[in-house]
Amino acid sequence: MAAEKRRISVVEKLLRFLLAGLPSFLFALPLNYLLVEYAQMNKAIAYGIVLLCQVVVNFFVCYWFVFERTSDRPLFQQFWQFVLGIMAFRCGDWAVYSLATRYLPIHYLIIQVTNVVIFSLLKFAFARRVMEASSSHDAAVVNKQ
Repeated sequence: MAAEKRRISVVEKLLRFLLAGLPSFLFALPLNYLLVEYAQMNKAIAYGIVLLCQVVVNFFVCYWFVFERTSDRPLFQQFWQFVLGIMAFRCGDWAVYSLATRYLPIHYLIIQVTNVVIFSLLKFAFARRVMEASSSHDAAVVNKQ
């Protein structure tokens, strides 16, 4: 029994997921500020660059520290599924950010923080599915349809 690995609860995984995003978030705020204020980059383009950087970093943090590596899919396959899926959420994030910064009288960094809160739960559910589902589970789901 001692060799049996402890299962991590969904709540603990969510907390780990949110904490795992903290380093890239703390990097993202100053990066966005530098790109907008010093590089004079368009806010939407700067934020797109920031989001892409965050997704790549977050995959590896989630892979190593958040989710149980129960998937039998290769790392490369999980990486691309994660990146493409999370980038779909990030496109929604980017669209909300771009519209809000253009049409609302709210500071762009406040909008950025608000978006983090809004999209975190959706990204967690998706990331959990990608990181923990096995290819045999995926095949069973496809065969049921």
